[in-house]
Amino acid sequence: MMSVVGTVLIFLAVLSFLIAIHEGGHLISAKLTGVWVHEYAIGFGPSLVSKKIRETTYSLKPIPFGGYVRMAGEDVGEEADQDEEVPEERKFYSQSPLKKMFISVSGPAMNIIAAVLIMILVVGVVGSPRISIYGFMENSPSQGQLKLGDQLIKLEGKKLTSSNQIDALLPEDNPRKVKVTVLRNGGKLEFSIKPKYYEDSGKYMLGVKLGTAMTNEVAGIQEDTVLSRTGLEPGDRITAINGNPVNGGASIVSALGKLESGEQVVFTVDRDGRSVNLTVSPEGPEELLKGFSLKTISDPVGPGTAIKQGLRQIKNIIILTYQGIKLIISGKIPAGEAVTGPVGIANLLGQSARRGMYSLFLMVSLISLNLGLINLVPFPALDGSRIGYATYELIRGKPIPPEKEGLINSIGFLILIGLMIFITYRDIIKFFN
Repeated sequence: MMSVVGTVLIFLAVLSFLIAIHEGGHLISAKLTGVWVHEYAIGFGPSLVSKKIRETTYSLKPIPFGGYVRMAGEDVGEEADQDEEVPEERKFYSQSPLKKMFISVSGPAMNIIAAVLIMILVVGVVGSPRISIYGFMENSPSQGQLKLGDQLIKLEGKKLTSSNQIDALLPEDNPRKVKVTVLRNGGKLEFSIKPKYYEDSGKYMLGVKLGTAMTNEVAGIQEDTVLSRTGLEPGDRITAINGNPVNGGASIVSALGKLESGEQVVFTVDRDGRSVNLTVSPEGPEELLKGFSLKTISDPVGPGTAIKQGLRQIKNIIILTYQGIKLIISGKIPAGEAVTGPVGIANLLGQSARRGMYSLFLMVSLISLNLGLINLVPFPALDGSRIGYATYELIRGKPIPPEKEGLINSIGFLILIGLMIFITYRDIIKFFN
């Protein structure tokens, strides 16, 4: 129960933070351009807390799935009573097209800037986690050369700081052999591997299952789990599972993945120089895989490298997002599998938090980036549509009639709400399954 409550609290905190940043962008740009702002609100519904400073009321509301900046003259078709006292030149729709663009783009821009800064901070504080091989896909072109637990450090001579880089560096067509450099038992090895095309993924791949490189030292134990009740403690080094030696994250995950449901498991750990056996009888191996985290293997980086790697991570995520959209449009990936709603996001944040602060902040950066990019899409009711309206006004020399713009936005809003309800329903079904 505590894990569910914790997941919900983390989700609400992250969502509120990202909304505050997004709406803060609109607020600041509106103030800078002289537009009168009636209210800056986080959430919807009646105000829980509100304070008026000069012309603007700052509010916190109970329904956390959004927020808004209500500007004078923003309501299409009619003006609110409050607008009657506002000078015409300070109303939103009295502004030039460029000012409207600036106000509209500022929200998404703030989310993108926040994503970049969070990513740079994470890399600077945590360092650059190494990438390890946790398994092989069917008919993998890498099998026989690369091994379980190998740490990928270079691809085509370029240093790897994230698994996201790999797809970006592999050819999209006309496959050729690529140079892969790994770290194995403290020494560097170089291999030449020809990527294989996987129909399910719709792209060329090395055929390896990747994850963060980890030692065999326990970093944390999730409360009220099978392993916490068995006596496993942070700082323990897992040296064997059912008598089979293990020396890192990849070998531990592999050993646990081979267990049969209901099979008794004996963990041999090194605790302050003493060998201790811990016996556990889980219902299935997934109980053990979710119950603890291991210490990450990272390389320390300086400020310059942190900025460079942080920006590279963001670039790789944008490339992968673009590639994902192409796969969805081409029908190679079902849209239902690629899109998630509030429940799915909450679940992802909870999983990331259990893996550690690095994973959590990485996920926050990813969500913030996607929030910014999605809002730039020129779909009615999103910021991108307002940018489109302003562009139309700039080209044609006159704005879209307010009643038409209002109708378009209303239809778009209803479509978005319907889509959100459907996605949330599907995520709930997934969660309980």
